[in-house]
Amino acid sequence: MSRSINKKIKFAVALGIAALALQFAGATVASAQDEFAWITRLHYVHVWPGSDTVTFVPPGAPGPGLVTSDFWVDGGNGFNAEVEYKFQPRFGAFFGLTFDNMKTNMSYDALGSQILYSNDRVDMRQINLGGNYHFTPESRFDFYAGAFVSWVGYSSSTFYFPEVDYDLQVKYDDELAWGVNAGADFAFSESSPWFASVQVRYMWLALEGDSNVEKLTVDPTKGYFGIGYRW
Repeated sequence: MSRSINKKIKFAVALGIAALALQFAGATVASAQDEFAWITRLHYVHVWPGSDTVTFVPPGAPGPGLVTSDFWVDGGNGFNAEVEYKFQPRFGAFFGLTFDNMKTNMSYDALGSQILYSNDRVDMRQINLGGNYHFTPESRFDFYAGAFVSWVGYSSSTFYFPEVDYDLQVKYDDELAWGVNAGADFAFSESSPWFASVQVRYMWLALEGDSNVEKLTVDPTKGYFGIGYRW
């Protein structure tokens, strides 16, 4: 029940941010426009999860007595592509796709035996919609911050423990998440459409799966490093 309420709250908050992004999109075009209204960015992404560890009983696990497992995640990487349109010099709405991953880890602890470890990864496919406020739109160094909604699709993870001939596949629920971001674009010259781009994003994410794997809070911080083009 709490899981269902959680998702409804997340959905309501996400709709609020989406409405904010649409408000940016509906802003009056009659306002003064930038020389460059469209912005494209391509990034390498590094993921730093701030995860907890959850302990559970793996289904059907062989062993002397009760078997327990710990589940946690480590960092990963990927790439991001996005397009932003500035309806006003200081306001823009963006749409983007992010493909990244995290390392997933599991332990296997049977009473009276050695603790075993296995790892895999979970791929995250994200569709992002959000808005940015640009603090220095006329400067060569364009600093901005904003918020976004993200639909996150997860792959599954498979853990194999050859010592006890046991494997476990965990399938994760997709989720509607949200986050905040801050970044800066630094033009190569005063009039150049090309620029270097750096961003940091924080997302409220949780892995919820089958096979007795309950909610694992992930809430990753992500670093984005790349280039862009304005026109």
